[in-house]
Amino acid sequence: MDNKLKSKTRLTNIQLIFQHISTNDDIDVIRESFDKYYKNSFIENFSSKKKIKFEFNTNFLIKLNNYYKEYVNLNDYLIKINSFITFDRKFEKWNLINQSIILAAISELKNTEESKLKIVLNDYLNISKNFISLNEVKIINAILDKFINEKKK
Repeated sequence: MDNKLKSKTRLTNIQLIFQHISTNDDIDVIRESFDKYYKNSFIENFSSKKKIKFEFNTNFLIKLNNYYKEYVNLNDYLIKINSFITFDRKFEKWNLINQSIILAAISELKNTEESKLKIVLNDYLNISKNFISLNEVKIINAILDKFINEKKK
């Protein structure tokens, strides 16, 4: 699978997690809906007014979803994420897009071999730049760096 499709699949995973935490619907049902109704459909890019093909790799998306479900089923995942935050706003109080990005990234990074950690991290940061401010991207980068450094220990 090429890197562009991996990146699009990671973006789709963030969207699924966002919908899951905002609606509390089963993430597998959400994924099946995306696969049925959105995969390979065309959506309009509002800035360029061009049609863009909505594509992702279903098998990779299932893998990412499984990583996410495995991670959030850990009893201490919120405590763990909050331990990486150095200011007074708990993770649970963050906006949903930031939560979705961090949960998607950490759950994949947790299952990524050490030689590919920076590649995966950079992809999530590049995706994030399309949705959040540069300051928020820097905060997410700091949190994910702390996660990676702890993983390497």
